[in-house]
Amino acid sequence: MSEAPPFALTKIQPPRPRGEHLARPQLERQLAAAIGQARLMLLSAPAGFGKTALMGQLLASCSGTAVAWIAADDDDDLARFVACLAAALEPLDLPWRISPQALSMLGPQPRGLRRIADELLSALGGADLPQGQGQGLIVLDDAHRIADARIFELLDLLLEHLPAPWTVLLASRTDPPLSLARLRAQGELLELRQAELGFADDEVRALAAQRGAGASLVQSLIERLQGWPAGIRLSLDAATLAGNRTPAALGQRHLFDYLASEVLADMPDGLRRFLLQTSVLAELQAGRCAALTGDPQAAGWLDDIERRGLFVTVLDGPQLTLRLHDLFRDFLEDRLRQESPEALTGLLHRSADTEPDDARRIAYLQRVGDWAAAEAALDAVARGWLTDGRLTQAQRLLAQFPPAWREGSAPLMLLQGLAAWTRWEFPAMAGHFQQALRLAEQQGLADQAQLARAYVALSLCQLDKRDEAAALLAELRTQALPREAEVTTLTASLWHAGDYGPVGPSAGYMARRNELLADCTDIGLWYQATPNPRDVALPGIAPALTLFVERALRLAPEQPTAMSAIAWLLHGLTALWQGDAARAAERLERATEEARWLGSPRNVGTMLALARGLLHALRGDVDATRRAAAHLVADADQEPPSARREKLRRHAQFQALRLAMIADDGERARALVAALGAPDLLVSNRIAQRARELALPALSAELAEDWPQAVAGWQAALQTPDALEWYGLLTEGRLRLAAALVRLGRPRDAAPFVEAAVARCATDGWIGSALLAGPRVLAVLAHGGLVLSAGAQVALANWLDGAERLRGHRPPSADNASAIASREPAAVPQADPLASLSAREREVLARMAAGDSNKVIARAFELSPHTVKRHVANILDKLGADTRGQAAARWRDVQSTPGEAQASRVN
Repeated sequence: MSEAPPFALTKIQPPRPRGEHLARPQLERQLAAAIGQARLMLLSAPAGFGKTALMGQLLASCSGTAVAWIAADDDDDLARFVACLAAALEPLDLPWRISPQALSMLGPQPRGLRRIADELLSALGGADLPQGQGQGLIVLDDAHRIADARIFELLDLLLEHLPAPWTVLLASRTDPPLSLARLRAQGELLELRQAELGFADDEVRALAAQRGAGASLVQSLIERLQGWPAGIRLSLDAATLAGNRTPAALGQRHLFDYLASEVLADMPDGLRRFLLQTSVLAELQAGRCAALTGDPQAAGWLDDIERRGLFVTVLDGPQLTLRLHDLFRDFLEDRLRQESPEALTGLLHRSADTEPDDARRIAYLQRVGDWAAAEAALDAVARGWLTDGRLTQAQRLLAQFPPAWREGSAPLMLLQGLAAWTRWEFPAMAGHFQQALRLAEQQGLADQAQLARAYVALSLCQLDKRDEAAALLAELRTQALPREAEVTTLTASLWHAGDYGPVGPSAGYMARRNELLADCTDIGLWYQATPNPRDVALPGIAPALTLFVERALRLAPEQPTAMSAIAWLLHGLTALWQGDAARAAERLERATEEARWLGSPRNVGTMLALARGLLHALRGDVDATRRAAAHLVADADQEPPSARREKLRRHAQFQALRLAMIADDGERARALVAALGAPDLLVSNRIAQRARELALPALSAELAEDWPQAVAGWQAALQTPDALEWYGLLTEGRLRLAAALVRLGRPRDAAPFVEAAVARCATDGWIGSALLAGPRVLAVLAHGGLVLSAGAQVALANWLDGAERLRGHRPPSADNASAIASREPAAVPQADPLASLSAREREVLARMAAGDSNKVIARAFELSPHTVKRHVANILDKLGADTRGQAAARWRDVQSTPGEAQASRVN
């Protein structure tokens, strides 16, 4: 997840009050009184009715109110809007329970809008608002620009349960698609429309008096402009106009253009030229305007524009930043297009060169029609966007290319394939990658063709086209490839081996991929290469998998990503496979914390449920195992009704069966066997799915204690050993078969299977797959009179000892698990209410109690603000507090009790 915000920061800078403005005290008082009382305040009127100016005046008069300001743009989608809102709320140090940066990634998840709303409402409800009024205001300007309907759906969800101190203030040229009737009926809506926002006659006279206008002009303005603030101001600015010369028959927009042309004609040539040239910019700042125009007087012209009050909003910030009113900017740009069409192209190019926001820079290039430059710029950033969850932003800019260009560009076709992969639309993904390959070959783009070919192979794996994928991968592995193409080829090769076999080469594929990634810092490529948790059981994989995980954790940014969560999960599984349950629990808890802070992405949550289920099952914790298994089945049920959902559900049920068998939960296992029914060997040509169907009769027979059938079932399943490598089922199956043979009085026949299991575990030195057989099976073997080699006897005894010790341990409590995950455990007296906090969390809490903000705490401990937010979230969770103030009060209570304060200082 990128540290840089996915938008220009000027979007969240509120306007600064202008030196010269018409005070509107009645409207300001009306709005101020509704803050914290009404859920929604709506300013709805056409352009030029002073909505932004009025909101700026309101903010200036409500200094004790917490404010989050967002200026909407035409290209805002749900993800960017949520990112803007989270950033605008940043100065308030809200008690986030998940990363505010991760909020924008929740949209595509099941119930994503509701989850975003719930997290926002929780954070807003826990806000420690400023002393005094204790009110909060979320302001959305120019809401008419928003095209993404999901933004208004989110706003409706927020408004339905908005905490009492908070109000949303929304300005729009048209009524937004919100539940206005409901809010109106509940008395939760304040509406100011054209009639209220237009200038009253007395206000026109007051403004005219400020400008020294004569009575005849004033009366003409009152009669002709009907209170329209923009037209009245422009008429007063047009010093050469007489009231009778104002055209009466023109509509507001044409009248504005007419009046603006008069004002523009009266300007000094330098200022006029400067305004025309800078009209292509969204905001005006001296440095950027100078770079755009080459005019060394840029700063002076901006001061002049502000002084003249030329339909600009002054944004609050460290340097003078002006935003032209839409009406005025559109007029200026239209005039520029008429007078100097050739200059417009150069200005747009220079605007792109100086634009810090990637999306805006690409939009400038698209607007000028420089499709090659726009393509290159998008190709440079889009993969990072996809990794960060900014799919809609990438799709929107892809859609702005002409269809012929988009369909004829290999890089853009490749990006469309990656976007389809992000959406799990595998047929579309394959089609885009295949078209990218054809285009790259036609255009002689050798590296692009190799990369596309690797992605085609990867997509063929997803479509179950085993033989086509195998042939293409075999060809690619013989060629010298660019790094990304070879990494993708090796990733696809690992997938293919895991899905179809043979699994033997897998360790070599991963080792080679590690070599290629050794000096790579591209998080997106690392994330794409993240191993599947099932890989932990593959033969010979231990060194390569361990190295990948260690490097990935070193490379992972401080801010959590799905890659870091999965890496911690894999780190936990490697410990579990080594038989170290305590370390596995610690690492899996860290993975859980990372995932929770990310908003619990579905793919990570499913992997975690299985990994934690394995740990709980090995410990014999039946209840916890059942909860993990229920998560697996429920996840499959989130899919829409389809053949895919039925396959996923069957897969999840088998995983749940296996967990129940490991935990010796016969009741649950028998229920799952009944739900699964008869084996379906035609379900798929993927070996893991065939392994499931092959093992099902054997497990069913074991539950019935039908040992001859269990032997027959395992013997049949073991005919395809590659399939049973899935999550260690090969070793477990051999041991279960051996135990069934012992129960039938055939220890001699059982011994070779135990020897084979020992040999398989020896290839990695990992014993996890043997422990999965459970202490009951291992005890049957250890005491079954088997004639084994000395090494096998020792290994079997060690396995049984490890399995029994695991069953003697109970899982740590939630508090203890959290303390382990903090990586700074401390033995504290149980009397200490802060016992669950790590040393660092205590330090942060002490600063919170002293009233320090997140930024101050970050500077004090040389931490990033992001890390401080995570510490605050952990503190609130562990103390069961809803707000920073409640947590601080707990700290002060402890410090006021001598014994507890001493314990707190010691620890």
